[in-house]
Amino acid sequence: MLVFSYQTKYRKHLNEIGVNVRAFKNILPIMLCLSINSGALANEMKNCEERTNKQQIAKVFKNYMIKYNHFITKQELKLTPELYAQQVMLMTGNGKSTTLTPEKMNQGVTGFLTQLKSKGVNKIAWEAVEIKLLTDNIALASNIAVRYLANGEVYDRAGATYFLNKAETGWEISAFALHAPDKTINFSSES
Repeated sequence: MLVFSYQTKYRKHLNEIGVNVRAFKNILPIMLCLSINSGALANEMKNCEERTNKQQIAKVFKNYMIKYNHFITKQELKLTPELYAQQVMLMTGNGKSTTLTPEKMNQGVTGFLTQLKSKGVNKIAWEAVEIKLLTDNIALASNIAVRYLANGEVYDRAGATYFLNKAETGWEISAFALHAPDKTINFSSES
């Protein structure tokens, strides 16, 4: 019906500009179908890109824990893969923020993990890693880390929320805030 009314209404105009109405009648449904399918394809490509970015960000946090646990067991902080941007902002509950280079950040991590190890912590794992893409190259992650003693008991839980950016080398942590684990953001329930 759509094709017929379109054909009737514009037949004279189409003939004037040299369009074969019969051919146009056959091509129009194909053009409509391609138009609809290209929108679905573009949407699926966007969803695929979002899944890929989230997987890459999840890998950053997997590497994060590998580095932390390697230090706890070997007393050596691996320098690769690099997790942090060239300037990282650390925000704490005391209302102060500090900007650190990756070298200073690694020094702070070494001191922090040494303290945890001295208190009996022998493993750290993510309880939750929540990721929300804000743009194609900016994301938030809000995570809960659980720290375990040698006997398997939970020493404590800690929350942190991260800003990440996608650099030429991949996703990297640009800023993070430390907070209570019950203050993490659950992005799963959002659309």
